[in-house]
Amino acid sequence: MPAGAPRGGARHRSPGRAALRHGAVAAGLTGGALALVGPAVIALPEQDATSTLELSAQGLALADTAGSAGSSGSSSAAAVSPVSSAAGGAAAADLIKAAERDRAADTAAAQRAEDDAAAQEQAAQAAEEQQRAASVDCGASGSYGGVADAVQEVGNAMECVFPGHDVLGVGSRGGQSDHPDGYALDFMTTSGDAIADCVIENKDALGVSYVIWDQRINTGSGWEGMEDRGGATANHEDHVHISFERGGSPDVSALRSCG
Repeated sequence: MPAGAPRGGARHRSPGRAALRHGAVAAGLTGGALALVGPAVIALPEQDATSTLELSAQGLALADTAGSAGSSGSSSAAAVSPVSSAAGGAAAADLIKAAERDRAADTAAAQRAEDDAAAQEQAAQAAEEQQRAASVDCGASGSYGGVADAVQEVGNAMECVFPGHDVLGVGSRGGQSDHPDGYALDFMTTSGDAIADCVIENKDALGVSYVIWDQRINTGSGWEGMEDRGGATANHEDHVHISFERGGSPDVSALRSCG
């Protein structure tokens, strides 16, 4: 070094080397955020200061963009996730609501069908009841030779329920009988099972004491055979005999079950 030369004056620093040094210092200060600056500056050592600064600025922008992308990657995914979850949840809720509406509609339809069936059944029962009521009161008014009023009431009602039979009342009979006193009726028929059974089933309501049919007698405890009296009429094979209690008050509506 020549004498008298200023200290450090012999050194010549090129703009490229100065930029390299500044870039290294910047990288050291900021850490990884400016990692992209170093290669950009090193690759162009002979550029002037302006170009170096421009490249450094671009490097900073790239570093910031990369950092932002890296740091926001998880948050972006997290941001997408709730949206996707919300959309899926809404779709599932819509499906559930649709299924509930379908179930409600099916339940309502089934209830309507049940109500309609019940209404039809009630209407049928009402019509049947009305028909039975009409069958008990069809305008029959025979007195059957002057029987007791209660006996006549039962006889008239039975003619409506079992039409087409000759009915005999007061008359002389050989032996003991309720006919002379007006407390017996004879329904002339050779098919008297339905009549006999109906009267026995409603014995108390009609004020009946006993029934004789087809050589059998029933006082309310079941049918019992009778002795042979020698003929169809004497054996009650051609008519149903009905004897009544004295002073009875019959409820002929019970006959509605016999139609």
